[in-house]
Amino acid sequence: MARPQQLARVRTVAQDAMRGARWWTLLDLEKTLRTDTEFWRDLWAPSLSIAAHKVGLAGARGHLDEAIEAGFHQTDLFEPELSAAFGRDPDWSKVLERARANVPAPPLRITAWPEPGPAAPLRFDRVEPHREPQLLTRLPRPSGGAWQTARRLLAWTSALWRHANARINAGDAVDVLEQVANGARYSCVEYSIVLAQGLNALRIPARRVWLRRGDYHDGVGQGHAVAEAWIDDLDRWVLLDGQHGAYWVDEEGRALSLPELQAREHPARPVHVGPRTAIQDPALWSAYFAHASVSGVAWAPKGYVPVFQDGQVLPTELLLREPEDAYPRLSDLGVAVVALDGAAAVRISPVHPYAVGGVWNGAAIAAAPGPNAAERRFTRALDTGRGEHRAELAALTPYGPLPSRELRWTAA
Repeated sequence: MARPQQLARVRTVAQDAMRGARWWTLLDLEKTLRTDTEFWRDLWAPSLSIAAHKVGLAGARGHLDEAIEAGFHQTDLFEPELSAAFGRDPDWSKVLERARANVPAPPLRITAWPEPGPAAPLRFDRVEPHREPQLLTRLPRPSGGAWQTARRLLAWTSALWRHANARINAGDAVDVLEQVANGARYSCVEYSIVLAQGLNALRIPARRVWLRRGDYHDGVGQGHAVAEAWIDDLDRWVLLDGQHGAYWVDEEGRALSLPELQAREHPARPVHVGPRTAIQDPALWSAYFAHASVSGVAWAPKGYVPVFQDGQVLPTELLLREPEDAYPRLSDLGVAVVALDGAAAVRISPVHPYAVGGVWNGAAIAAAPGPNAAERRFTRALDTGRGEHRAELAALTPYGPLPSRELRWTAA
């Protein structure tokens, strides 16, 4: 058995001999090359057959037959030399068939996996990270699921002050709350700031929404600011009005998203959870759903009017025709294929911005403490037992697991 350093030198000499057509040099190395268990079957044995043919040795195909018997199948790597040497042999077609039959089944094949739908980049309204602890001390604590927590925060926000047309014009939810504590009163805009940033602080994805009536480029009272949130336990987006402490539902009592409200022919019913005056005229307020934009995105099927009633420009980071791409399903996920302790594994890649781990067949993926613990909470090795396998994957948020998606694979 050749030592590693000696084998490395022999490999180099053999490769140079093959490239330089020094066939006898290659043949003289056979004894050592046979000890190279990594490359003997798939490289040296076929090469020696070609070399033996080149110098006219009898039984030149013997090394190739030996390699095929051991499982060699990559004949294409040695063409056209192999066919030139042995293509006229009466059984050559059968030799090639035997080689092709050696291709083993893949040890693993992933056959079905989840993919996130297309979506425009999402931008959520959050306070700066260093300000978030200050905001959290002022908010009601989470209770129950995401929907119960969101409604509680909605009611709390609407009760903070009585609406006025004053504007803070700068700052975040902490600034608004500090000024309100000193007696300030603000407009719908400030309600939307507190609500959206409060929801995100509680790990409920939320963003601000600007609603506008039909001909909003002229007149007064043409706009209204609210918020919307992805509610984990409803698996949907819901529009939330911080000023009125309200959300809207359909005839079955299902909380509605902004695109659903825009698509309705008849006004939806508002549901109030706060102490402020209820919306007395749903039809009047539903007129604000005519045009809308959210943090970072606006859409306008018939063309976008970028000027508001007082002449101010209505900027947007991305302009769409339809709202669908602005509303990804945040329970969606993708998968990455990675190595976990040397084994093939998949890593769950959630769309949800506040996912804290992955769920595999209903159980949270456990990870031992360590520098990669956060990453390992999303990663699971694939079962390599022979046969077909399936697993239900989901993202885990602070409010529990999201709806699952299926992964399938086979192992040989």
